[in-house]
Amino acid sequence: MRADREPTPKGESLLFPMMVLLAILLAGIALLTSVDRLLAPAALPLHHVRFEGEFRRVSEAELGAAVRSAVGHNFLLLDLDAVKQKVESLPWVYRASVRRAWPRDLHVEFLEQQIVAHWGERDWVNHAGESVSLPRATDLPKDMPWLHGPEGTSATVLTEYQQLAPIFAAQGLSLERLILTPRRSWQLSVLDVRTGSRFTLVLDRFESARKAERFARSYAQTLAARAAEIRLVDLRYANGFAVQWRTTTQPNGG
Repeated sequence: MRADREPTPKGESLLFPMMVLLAILLAGIALLTSVDRLLAPAALPLHHVRFEGEFRRVSEAELGAAVRSAVGHNFLLLDLDAVKQKVESLPWVYRASVRRAWPRDLHVEFLEQQIVAHWGERDWVNHAGESVSLPRATDLPKDMPWLHGPEGTSATVLTEYQQLAPIFAAQGLSLERLILTPRRSWQLSVLDVRTGSRFTLVLDRFESARKAERFARSYAQTLAARAAEIRLVDLRYANGFAVQWRTTTQPNGG
């Protein structure tokens, strides 16, 4: 004999789903309220900024001034890219990286500019071949090479210098100046470190290293003894070079 189940009242059948829905709604409101509070400008203020770098040219005071506007702002809303740009805007900073450090700190790591050459009369070239303007640069080494060229060519000129300088150094010659002319030829100022004599070399952009090597070998064999008499050497020839002596205006072949 089957027992009949009493029907559940309609109100009771809807009560449980409504309670679940209400609980979900309340939890959502609580979550949104919590998130809103966390993202409020005054919530979770940044407390401390830690800097990591060489501190040879860049001072902690300069770095602190660059990121001062970030201190006290919401840790979660902090614009890291904006802080990075401010740090990298400092003249002696080459690159910077910025990250959050829990619970409410900021970590800033930076690399200083590494200067390898003069660029024109006032600027400098860093290790990446970028021309930069720098304050307080009077104490840099005096024997840095002097490079110059049309705007935007600093990397090209530095690369050429790095290619040619060892070639001359092997024969006791120091490449002091390298200029890329508007017509894309090279003008070099070379010092014989043994005699102190200086003279000018002219190169074109075609096979410049090969032509420099050919001259360097010939210089050591035949020209070094007369270094003080050399005014200019034109290396743009395919199979030789022309020497202009200080005592005559007529170039002699080599």
